[in-house]
This record gives sequence, structure tokens and C-alpha cells, in this order.
Amino acid sequence: MGEPRRRGARVRAVAALAAVVALVATGCGGSADGDGEGPTTVRVGTLPIANAAGMYLGMEQGFFAEEGLQIEPTVLQGGNEIVTGLVSGDYDVGFVGYISAGVAAGRNVPVCVLTASDATGTTAEDDWQVMVAGPGNTISSPQDLVGSPVGINALGGVAEVLIRAALDREGVDPASVEFIEVPFPEVPAAIAGGRVAAAYTAEPFVTTVLDQGGEVVFAPQSALAPEYPNGAYAASRQFVQGEPDTVERFTRAMERSLDHARDNPDAVRATIPTFTQIPAELAERMRLPVFTSELDRAAIDEQMGFMTQYGVVEEAPTADELICG
Repeated sequence: MGEPRRRGARVRAVAALAAVVALVATGCGGSADGDGEGPTTVRVGTLPIANAAGMYLGMEQGFFAEEGLQIEPTVLQGGNEIVTGLVSGDYDVGFVGYISAGVAAGRNVPVCVLTASDATGTTAEDDWQVMVAGPGNTISSPQDLVGSPVGINALGGVAEVLIRAALDREGVDPASVEFIEVPFPEVPAAIAGGRVAAAYTAEPFVTTVLDQGGEVVFAPQSALAPEYPNGAYAASRQFVQGEPDTVERFTRAMERSLDHARDNPDAVRATIPTFTQIPAELAERMRLPVFTSELDRAAIDEQMGFMTQYGVVEEAPTADELICG
């Protein structure tokens, strides 16, 4: 049953990438609006998740306005959609994972990373993207996942790549774990109903599971390294080359925003309900992403290596090739 679903997921991923490649072939692309009067509009494809709080907080604090920029966010549902929008010129900047950007670049889609955004936690106690299980579970180590159905949000996606790498690091054959597609919002019910033994999810659903008496049983990314790189802001190379001044100003304001978010968690918690459907009460208690303006090139290189190791792409870019410059 798991194998047909895996094939279907990979077919969808290939189809999405084919659409991006087709856009590249047409040479489509756009640039930020700007006629020399008033702020320059930067169109950002983003996601309805807490990780995007750094940008929204920077907007509230006026960091982008001080650079003469007006951010126009469009909320989308996934990295492939954002990458497609970057290449078609619908968006100037996009909020994506390093692996999503690396997959595109590895398949000759002209995108590159402008700035960092966020990282995972340091341990299973503070990480905000983890594997959870229900009350009374018998999982005490990653080895206990062998032979069990484990939920992940997208087969063949970023999560699966990093979970496989973390299991390998723990001495567990990733092929011995059965991955089943379970979107993040469905994880609490999937665990409670016994559909999966454990599932990978992110906040606020981690806190929801903990409220139901469940627990964190494995933190894949922070097991690879504390504060492991997660999200980034990327752009098409056409935009980077055509709007270097806008790119420089956006990068400067974004880095300032991320540093402010890291130093002001209470402000982050207050911002999250303004652009997500996370209630304020839950935002006050949930685990927060670790915001960072640092591009960790060694860890990004490692992630690019995982993509070839697990057959996502035949050839992956290095960190230096992926980062705009």
C-alpha cells in the first residue's frame, strides 16, 4: 500500500518540477516595481507558518520601509509553487527550504538563496519540527521505529530526506521504516486513531499532541546538528542580476529582521496570529523556530549531499553555487 502512494508522490513532484523547467525554457521573469517615486514593491511568495514571522516582524518594525521597500506577501502552500512563481516572475523573492531550492538548482532551474531565515532547535526538548507519538507509546529510541508506519507531510520531500539522514546517523536503516503521507494538521488525529506509530510534524501541532498527552520521540534535524538550517529566502537569478540594488536592500532589511526576531521571542509570538490561523493562546505556548541571519555553508553543503545520497537529484549544487553571489 505504501509503495503506490510513494510513486504517486514522486510523479506529482516530477510534474511540478517539469512545470518550472518549462517556465525556464520560455525565459519568463519579472522585476520589482519601481519608478523612482515612493518605495519599491517586493513581491514575496511565503507560507502560512510561524517560520515566516521574521519577515512580518521586520515589516511591523519598519526595517523594510527604512530601506525604501514595501513588502507584498502572497501566501502559498508549498515550495514547488513558490519556486515556479519565482521563475515565472510572479514573485521577486520566495520563502523556501534549502533542499527545495537545491532540488530546483540541481535541475538547472535558475534560483539561488539570498538570505537565511530559520533553523531547528537544539534538542528534542526545544525543537519545533519533531516526531511525536501518542500516550503510552513504546518508542524510546529511533531503533523502535523499525517496521512501524511513520507519518511524514510529503513523500519524497524535504522531511523525508532529512529524516532518512538522521536515521542513518542513528544506525537505523531508513528502508526499515514505512513512511506514510500525513499532512501536519492531520498528525494529532492520525496518532490518536492509531493510523501511525509516530509522525513528523511542526508547531503548532507539536503542542497539540503534547496537550493530548503525547510526547516527542525523535527530533531528526537537531539530531543532525543543533540549530540545523531549515528555511531561507530565495530569488531567481534573473531578478538578482536585474535588480541588484533592490536585492541588497532586501537582504539587509531581512537580516536585520531575523536578528530582531531572534532577540524578541515575545514579539514573534504576538506576530504569529496576525498572518497564520494559530490562535494567540497557542502561539504563547508553542515552541518557536530559531531565527538566524547566518548562512551555515557547511550544513547547507551537507544537505545538498543528502539529496544525491537519497536519489532526489543526480547532481546537487554546492552551498557556494546555491547562494547568490
